[in-house]
Amino acid sequence: MIKSSEFIKGYTEIIVCGLLSSGDDYIYNLVKRITESGGGEIQITNPSLLMVMKKLTAEGKITSYSAASKTGADRRYYSLTESGREYYSKSREAYLGSLQTLINLISGG
Repeated sequence: MIKSSEFIKGYTEIIVCGLLSSGDDYIYNLVKRITESGGGEIQITNPSLLMVMKKLTAEGKITSYSAASKTGADRRYYSLTESGREYYSKSREAYLGSLQTLINLISGG
């Protein structure tokens, strides 16, 4: 199991945009979705993801808002902006291509 965000560090922004492309979400659930989608092999911490969210917010790719929670304190939800959708759309193929290159290199060229 990879217990560090280092493994996906270069891909975290596109991963977040991909997850938010299907709808608004909050940090805890995004962390859970990344862990589950990675079969439990990749884990990222809430603080690590929060740093990515702050960067994406500063770049105008996502926005946030508070909403009441049924189980306690309000939650901060994140939403993909139009700029974020454009970034995701343009970057998706490039990221997928780089993954194929990495597979080829790891496999011995």
